[in-house]
Amino acid sequence: MVTSAVILVISFCVALIMSGILFVIARNYPKNIHGLSQWYQSSFILALALPLFLARGHIPDLLSIVLANLLILLCFMMMNSGTRKFAGVRPYNNKLLLLFVLVYILLLTWFTYIQPNIAMRVVCLSLFTLAVTIDQLALVLKKLPDTTGRNMLILALSGMIITRIARLASLALGYDAPTSVLDSSISQLVFLATPAVMIPLATISYITLATERLLQDLEYMSHHDDLTGCLNKKTATRELEKEINRARRYHHTFSIMMIDLDNFKNINDTYGHLEGDKVLVDFAHKAKAAIRETDQISRFGGDEFLIILPNTSIKEALLSSERIHLAARSSNTRSWSASIGISEWQGHNDSLDALLNRADKSLYLSKRLGKNQTQTDQLAVLT
Repeated sequence: MVTSAVILVISFCVALIMSGILFVIARNYPKNIHGLSQWYQSSFILALALPLFLARGHIPDLLSIVLANLLILLCFMMMNSGTRKFAGVRPYNNKLLLLFVLVYILLLTWFTYIQPNIAMRVVCLSLFTLAVTIDQLALVLKKLPDTTGRNMLILALSGMIITRIARLASLALGYDAPTSVLDSSISQLVFLATPAVMIPLATISYITLATERLLQDLEYMSHHDDLTGCLNKKTATRELEKEINRARRYHHTFSIMMIDLDNFKNINDTYGHLEGDKVLVDFAHKAKAAIRETDQISRFGGDEFLIILPNTSIKEALLSSERIHLAARSSNTRSWSASIGISEWQGHNDSLDALLNRADKSLYLSKRLGKNQTQTDQLAVLT
């Protein structure tokens, strides 16, 4: 009995510490990393439940049995909810969850007051938490990318699943049936010791997952424009240099488009910068839809964009530019149009600066000839 009590005390301390760590993480990490609040709440709920088990015989059974076991289930459900939010998966229907919890409460109440049976209460706890844990494991395997945090979480969830299956098997075989929540049977000790081991592992996995997501977001932000989601100028220049190296090595061609939104300053001056931002976002969205997945679009300046078109000739680039002009006519925000300049890679002796300069000159010609059109470094005109 002393051993079981010590395990519960250790588990309580561990759960409380892990809850505090996750709480600090949740308060300091960006709000777009979802699920952290549910994860620290799950550890805190577990910490609330464990003293109730220790107080068995000193407080009413409603608190030490029904409420204590209910809190354990809510802890597992909160973990599951946090993982679903982190993965961007829609939560379960609240009515189904309520029904699930009500059935659990009714079974606990029955085996506490109507037909007292601690073994059946252990079965109920094991079965219901097993169902929630298996659901979470399936979600992790299906929705989360293969990272260190994911693999650690899989290990923690697998450990909880194995111990519950083992406890159910021992009860089904009539082995180590518990006489109290604090008895010293091998199966019960292992069952009780699981949280002390798995809570830290699960917490570390949650922290690792959140950190991986944070680093992923920071990596994305370092390469993309935060308003339009296009590549930023620095990354676009690096990608253009890579494309030049590929063209030189494999002797293929490519083209670039330099795009400037017509009269954009007037939009900002007349309607305000928020309206101007909407136009930029609308343009980026429609331009992405008008080009191939292999093409890369970047915000090169305030209202200037650059598109890299691998394995694309001038003629093929003109078709892409026409799709962008057509997209402007279907804008559902403030109306906009674009002037476009195209230049094509001219072979081994061509350079990054020369390529950009020709595209820029073509763009200037488009604007000088009336805007809302495309010009190329070969003086082909598309209106």
